[in-house]
Amino acid sequence: MKKIILAAVAALAVVTLAACSHSSTSSDKSVKKDTVTFHALNGAVKIPAHPKRIAVQNYPDEVASLGGNVVGTDSWAFPNPYLSAKQKKNMIDLGAPQFNLEKLIAQKPDLIITVDKAQVADYKKIAPTVLVNYQELSNMKTSLNYFAKLLNRKADEKKFLTNFQKAADKEKKKLSAAGINPAKSTISLLELQGDKIYAYGDNFARGGQMLTTGLGFKESEKMTELSKGTGYAEVNAESLKNFDANYIFVDFKSVDKAQYQALQNNPVWQSLKAVKNGHVVTMDYNKVYFFAGPTATQKELPLYTNAILKVTK
Repeated sequence: MKKIILAAVAALAVVTLAACSHSSTSSDKSVKKDTVTFHALNGAVKIPAHPKRIAVQNYPDEVASLGGNVVGTDSWAFPNPYLSAKQKKNMIDLGAPQFNLEKLIAQKPDLIITVDKAQVADYKKIAPTVLVNYQELSNMKTSLNYFAKLLNRKADEKKFLTNFQKAADKEKKKLSAAGINPAKSTISLLELQGDKIYAYGDNFARGGQMLTTGLGFKESEKMTELSKGTGYAEVNAESLKNFDANYIFVDFKSVDKAQYQALQNNPVWQSLKAVKNGHVVTMDYNKVYFFAGPTATQKELPLYTNAILKVTK
């Protein structure tokens, strides 16, 4: 009888141990599903598989375009006029160039994304932090793909790109109807700031991605060099002949309008093909200077198309 009781106890212990083991395994699997390891510029980072509250520097548009909940961004990206009220519902200005740590903590992020290597040590004390390389994410589709992987939102990426292509095709038809073939037309991007002139590649906002990735325009030779390099350069009036193209896009603040008027009187400027053909397109600085994310790029499509059609004779 004693042996039978001991055997029963032993069997019960094995069953209990197996149950505990199964419970532990299930729990481990649950944990693994809740977090993933993402290989970022700052190494392997364990992040939420599905982040719910994201603080992101420089790229709130990318995150919001994929349906992510952005709870904070930097002061430069925050004014983005192209994000909807819904996309900005929980978003606050966290300061610049670094995030204000008190504000950041108050937003309770479960993921922080930054381009500032010096701040990673502080940020990761608050939440898992991913450091990204701006130079590697200059193309709209490349950056969208990167964030789709980071946020586990590949389906949202596919949906966005489908809608983007439809919007781009609609604008291309308008240009085609006016006899404009972007694939055979070159562009250059210029900006006036005080007494300085800057030229840009297609990877430094100013409508660059919208014009190349969206509408399919070709970059001038010098613009291509900037796109492959630093993204921008200060230039002088005499060197503008190197940026001549079928279309030149110029943006400036209203306070710099006088500088643009002065530039129009410059002999070098007057000799440019785009100027002679009346193909200089002026854009509102506040709408194009910094905003180059996917949603901004899509919403800029009709803005630029209409501006191009306005100057085309």
